[in-house]
Amino acid sequence: MNSQTNQAREGTPAFSARRRLVWAFALTIFLSAFLLFQVQLIISKYVLPWFGGSAAVWTTNMLVFQVLLLGGYLYSHSISKQLSLKVQASFHLTLLAVAFLLILILSFVWPSAVTPGPEWKPIDSRHPVLDVILVTLLATGLPFFALSTTGPLLQGWFARQGGDLRTYRFYSVSNLGSLLGLLTFPLLFEPLLRLKAQATLWTILFALFCVACGWCAWRTASGSEHSRGTENQTDGAEASSSVLSYVLWFLLAACASALLLATTNQLCQEIVSLPLLWVLPLALYLLSFIMCFDHPRWYRREVFHALYVIGIFVLCAAAVYAQRTVQMVVLPLLLFVSCMICHGELVRRKPGVHRLTAFYLSISAGGAMGGMFVAILAPQIFRFFTEFQLSLGSSAILLLICLFLDKTSWIHSRAFWLIGVIVGGFILTLFLIGQWIPAFAGVLERTQFYAWSSLIAALLLCAAYIQKKNPAQNRGGFGVIQSVAATIAALAMAALYQSARPEPGLFLGERNFYGALRIFELAQGGKALFHAHTLHGAQLDPPNDHLPMAYYGPESGIGLLLRNHPNRNAGNGTLRIGIVGLGAGTLAVYGHPGDYFRYYEINPQVMDLSLGPRPVFTYLRDSAARIDTVLGDARLLLEQEAALGNAQKFDVLVLDAFSGDAVPVHLLTKEAFATYEKHLRDDHAIIALHLSSRHINLLPVLEALREDQHAFSLVNFTPASYPFLDSLWVFLAKRPEALRVPGLVPNPPPTLPPAAPRLWTDDYSDIFQLIY
Repeated sequence: MNSQTNQAREGTPAFSARRRLVWAFALTIFLSAFLLFQVQLIISKYVLPWFGGSAAVWTTNMLVFQVLLLGGYLYSHSISKQLSLKVQASFHLTLLAVAFLLILILSFVWPSAVTPGPEWKPIDSRHPVLDVILVTLLATGLPFFALSTTGPLLQGWFARQGGDLRTYRFYSVSNLGSLLGLLTFPLLFEPLLRLKAQATLWTILFALFCVACGWCAWRTASGSEHSRGTENQTDGAEASSSVLSYVLWFLLAACASALLLATTNQLCQEIVSLPLLWVLPLALYLLSFIMCFDHPRWYRREVFHALYVIGIFVLCAAAVYAQRTVQMVVLPLLLFVSCMICHGELVRRKPGVHRLTAFYLSISAGGAMGGMFVAILAPQIFRFFTEFQLSLGSSAILLLICLFLDKTSWIHSRAFWLIGVIVGGFILTLFLIGQWIPAFAGVLERTQFYAWSSLIAALLLCAAYIQKKNPAQNRGGFGVIQSVAATIAALAMAALYQSARPEPGLFLGERNFYGALRIFELAQGGKALFHAHTLHGAQLDPPNDHLPMAYYGPESGIGLLLRNHPNRNAGNGTLRIGIVGLGAGTLAVYGHPGDYFRYYEINPQVMDLSLGPRPVFTYLRDSAARIDTVLGDARLLLEQEAALGNAQKFDVLVLDAFSGDAVPVHLLTKEAFATYEKHLRDDHAIIALHLSSRHINLLPVLEALREDQHAFSLVNFTPASYPFLDSLWVFLAKRPEALRVPGLVPNPPPTLPPAAPRLWTDDYSDIFQLIY
């Protein structure tokens, strides 16, 4: 009988109209989220070359967009509370019209509507964060703001037309659009379309979005406001409208956002600098939103809480024993589990639809605060990426608070004594395993397992006792918060101590916009410079400090070229050398009296290591050549010098910026090589490229550039032989005789997979296909 009634109801005009309304709102919300992420990726890739290809460009842009998203949610909340539906619709249509008009104007002024002209390139690199923020706001601020208002505003409109708690499923649709926008960029649009074509397609889709949103606004304004009889429907776990509810919404969202960016930093700069690896954490973060807001069945406490404890323990063990492969697997999984917990608890505490915009505003504010903590505050107070440990510890505290505040949680459903038995039994079991397996006991000791587990167990028992014995005095959970305040402080102090505590052999640690630098003392005497896990040069102590180390040994490709260059045996025998990337300054050891070496370096902290009265590395100070160092992005500086008629006339231009895995793509484009050519002395000059990357095969790009430049190339691979590392150098010249250097012979690497030539331009690059 019920099925017949439902079938009859589905055939009515009212039901058909209702279904069209749902689809229209869902598609508009989906398209807005898709465009949000697409424009983030377009502008981030576009400005990445302007800031040396630093991964921090993405983190900074994420912060900008999180703040804009907060502004959009605040806008939606404000007009939903202050204006009638008709006025809301008119006001919002005006905003969309202004944003679209601005896009049309910029389409004629710039290469595309969201890609600023070259006049907006930064002049220097001393304030990169401010420069990234300014360019991003200028290019995408207003259209992004207009898009960001869509989710909460349209859900509010839908709720006013008879929506109930199922309105929250639109948030799942929104995050699905974000996820597809994220994944289709590197996997579909980037390989197939040039950047300008992507921006043009985005502009067309934005116009379609404006039409769809306009229809939703018209439908809302013309329809009668539905009775609010469903607004007070909430699920059984909804919190009261107290300050504590808003604080928890804010903190849960902030913790998940901080964990996202902190995990991205940890993966891309501490574990492996694999390009596009930041896509995976963000995809998992969005997936947790999609699942949690789609249906409560996806977040099962008994499953995710167990996985959370196991994941933390495995990660600690992998970190202690430097198992980077294990960390690469566990970090994303632990991020997903943590985000499922944060977002799952958010959904369990969601209010009725009458407070929908306030709920989303709290989430957005928390997300922005988490982003600010990681992108702005953490680099100022931590020498290394300590924000990951702090965010992970905060998620554990928030989880315990949510469990104690929820009377239906597993903590309240068990007897008080049983909690102690479970915790004590868990610790005792691991202790016994450690007695049987010495290696496991070492893991427990080095991760300080007993200290931390005892602290958390004490917190669990104290809070449970307070909640059990004084339920009237602890209404609202304030007694629980008091009991965990000391633990939060202890976690913060432990994180600060971990950040300040020197690593074994660490001589110096610094961190800025361009990443974390570490200098370690060598066992045989000397120092080595690392950026994340990539070695950027080393130097032995006197009297061996004049010996070139790492990739730059006398028998390496670059060593043979600089020692045996034809100019050494002709004329005055001097060379003009340009070098992109300073590192430890090792190549200066090949300088002769009368030579000129000009270094281009974007990171001021790297320059500080080789300059000043007491440099850490003394290659520059002790070189027989005349040395100049220039701070800034090499390509921008070379373009400026060429525009001013100040061609450098290099005999050799060394591009030493590709030994890591975060490849500065803008230094390998057709336009970049056109700039380099302006600074070469003649057709006998050589461009030398260091390609000792662990995960990127750049030889197809160099082959395409060789064909485009009608040049000749020589590939030289030198295997490791202490104290030197594997080094892969490629040399390009217009004349084949320029590459006839004594001792320099072709020797391709034996392990790189073959691939077809791929010419990169400023408007097209596809590094994803070159990962191996």
